Amino acid sequence: MSYWERTWQERADEIRRAFGETEPPGTVFSYSWQDRIRLPGACALQLPPIDESRDPTRYRRGTWLYLTMGLSQPLDRDQVKAERAAGKSYSAHGYELGFLTESKDEWPIDALYAFLTHITDGEVIRWGDRFPMGFCHRPDGGLSSYVGNINGLDVVGQIRAVLFWPYLFPDGQFVTSTGKFMVFIATGITEDEWELAKQTTTVHLLLLLCRAGVGQKTMPSRSSLLREARWQAEWDAIAALSPQQCEGELEHGVEYLERTRPTQHTR
Repeated sequence: MSYWERTWQERADEIRRAFGETEPPGTVFSYSWQDRIRLPGACALQLPPIDESRDPTRYRRGTWLYLTMGLSQPLDRDQVKAERAAGKSYSAHGYELGFLTESKDEWPIDALYAFLTHITDGEVIRWGDRFPMGFCHRPDGGLSSYVGNINGLDVVGQIRAVLFWPYLFPDGQFVTSTGKFMVFIATGITEDEWELAKQTTTVHLLLLLCRAGVGQKTMPSRSSLLREARWQAEWDAIAALSPQQCEGELEHGVEYLERTRPTQHTR
């Protein structure tokens, strides 16, 4: 087994340990580009909801998780040595991208491919960033996603962008022999929610989404939270907080999950 194959398998094993088996089992959705080799082995994983377990120790997840593999994979041992010599603790891009959805669908696989294309074309995505994205209907009536400039498209629903933030889950960061990597979740937001984030920060809007029960899910048919007086009033309170206070509340929620993590089963 080559260095690339071994480290790829190590990464796959860590993801499976935390998030369970793919659906269908052992299946990935492979990505390729005609113009050049961008990310060898790049693919998307379709991970169904899972129950809490003790062996392996795993949190319950009530949503579908669509996750890339490839952004955190180094090409070879020399790349890892160079990154460590430069003081980097993260592997390659240092993250993988994901969507959380309420049901199984095809659009997240296409959207992740589009984001990988933008990233390998030089787009830099950091947590807190926002990026245009919307939905339209495929000829068969299913949903298709558009990433990037959506002006002039026959977009359906109110989602007009996504915001990126580390997965609010205790297993949102991994450590492998090639370095660390995180999971960034892309969360769909409406146009007026996007304006709120511009006026304050992404973490302010994310806190509103979490308080409203949306969390980090992308819900293509969701209406703006600002259409409800309750969440408009909630926003007024959140907007008065500092970014540090917003982050603190989000981190507190993750810490609560960590404290209630099931005890490791002993055989």
